[in-house]
Amino acid sequence: MKNSASKDQMMMVAVNCSGYDPTSNNIVSSIGADTCKSCDNCHHWENHKCNINLFDPVLTSIDQV
Repeated sequence: MKNSASKDQMMMVAVNCSGYDPTSNNIVSSIGADTCKSCDNCHHWENHKCNINLFDPVLTSIDQV
């Protein structure tokens, strides 16, 4: 996988991730919205990576569709 994820990838992964845990309660599922789901606003996203190792598997499963 790439070293850095694009904003679009981070939004798509968050929408499809079973481990997504939002950092605030005003996050919406609409991709592209100002407060849309993204790895950036997930409790598990630390130091530009998923601390529960779900980013790559979720991204790969999206790419397979």
